[in-house]
Amino acid sequence: MSNKTHTAPLPAVSLPLPAFAVQVKPVVARIKAVLKGRAKTCALPLSDSTVSPLELAPADKQGNRAHRTFTRAQVVAIAREVVAIMSQKPSPSAVRDKVPSYCLGPKARESDLVKALSLTYTPTKGNSAGQRRNAAAHCVGAYRRDVKRLAKANNLASTLKAGTGWFAVGVLDDAGESRAYTSEKKARKAYCRLTHGDDWYTTDKANRLAAAKVYQQNDAVGKADQGRVTRFAASTLDDLSASAVRALAKKAGAPKRVHTGTGATARSRQWFSDDITRLEGVMTPQ
Repeated sequence: MSNKTHTAPLPAVSLPLPAFAVQVKPVVARIKAVLKGRAKTCALPLSDSTVSPLELAPADKQGNRAHRTFTRAQVVAIAREVVAIMSQKPSPSAVRDKVPSYCLGPKARESDLVKALSLTYTPTKGNSAGQRRNAAAHCVGAYRRDVKRLAKANNLASTLKAGTGWFAVGVLDDAGESRAYTSEKKARKAYCRLTHGDDWYTTDKANRLAAAKVYQQNDAVGKADQGRVTRFAASTLDDLSASAVRALAKKAGAPKRVHTGTGATARSRQWFSDDITRLEGVMTPQ
C-alpha cells in the first residue's frame, strides 16, 4: 500500500470478539503508518463517541466494521490523546514510565508519537497475563473501562434523582445498603443471581424472573439515598486520568477557567462534584 493511501477497510475482526486491546491493535498500526508517511487522509473503523479516542464502530455478523475518513490533522489529534492516556493512570506504571515528556502536548513531533505508540506491555495478571501487547491499545482499554464505569455510576445517580430506581430484596452494596438499579429488569436479574447463583438463567429462567422480589424506589422505606450514589459517581472521577477529567469538563461546558491552567484537574473534578448531572451531556451509558 502506498504511503499516501490508507483507504482500504481494515480486515474483519474474528468472532466472538477478543479483548478490546486485541481488536484495536490494527487501528493503532494504521495510525502509526499514517504518521510515518505522507498520507493526507485515512480510513479508520472508529465511531463518534466520548467513551475513548479509539472507540470502535460496532462489528456486523461477519466481523466487519464501518469505516470513516479522517484527515491527517484528526489522526494526529487522536494520537496525541492516546499518548496522553498512556502517560497517566489508569495506565500501568510500567507504561507511564516509558512515555517521555517530549511525546506529550501540542509540540510533540509525529515521529515521537510513533515511538510512544510502538511501546509494548506485558500484563502480569488477569486473562492476558504473560501476553505481550501494544501498550497504547492496552492503556486505552483500561481508560475505556473507567470511563464506562463512570458513565454507569452517573446514570444510576440520575435515575435515583428522578425517583425511578429499582431494588431487589436482599441485594446489598459494599456498604451493606440496598443496591439500586436503573431498571426493573436489572433488579430482577440481581435477585435471581442472589437466590440461584450466577448460572440462574440456565434453568426455569422465565419463572425465576417472574418470581423475583423487587420494588420501586418510591416504595422504599425512607426512600433511596440518591445523595450517597451521587457521591459514588463523583468519586469515580478519581480513577480517570487528569487529561480525561479536563477533557470531560470541557465537553460538558465548563468555563475555560475551570479546565485550563494550573490546578485545572482539581477544579474540573470539583466542578463535576458540585453537580454530577453535568456528566449527562457528555456520556452515553453503555
